[in-house]
Amino acid sequence: MFQVPKRASYIRVILLELSRIASHLLWMGPFMADIGAQTPFFYIFRERELIYDLFEAATGMRMMHNFFCIGGVAADLPHGWIDKCLDFCDYFLTRVVEYQQLITRNPIFLERVEGVGIVCVV
Repeated sequence: MFQVPKRASYIRVILLELSRIASHLLWMGPFMADIGAQTPFFYIFRERELIYDLFEAATGMRMMHNFFCIGGVAADLPHGWIDKCLDFCDYFLTRVVEYQQLITRNPIFLERVEGVGIVCVV
């Protein structure tokens, strides 16, 4: 039975995790703008664009990259891509801390989300 090469499996996981992060940023940014917190919206989209830059460097496309295929991935990662990805991860970790401060301490955010959608015990 054919096995997907380990490197291809690792590449898939890395790209899928980056995609998941980009997806979370895609809902969080507009959500913050909808409740009146514009600053996090712009910061969050900046980071999403950095993830799309990584996709483009790896696959040639920013979205709809069609990179996974039966048996692995369409191609290996280009030289230097892993270092760029690690640099992004180091950078993004500091941004997560900043977002937590910007969002959870934001009085506009707190006023508009606290006490909304309370589920009562029956």
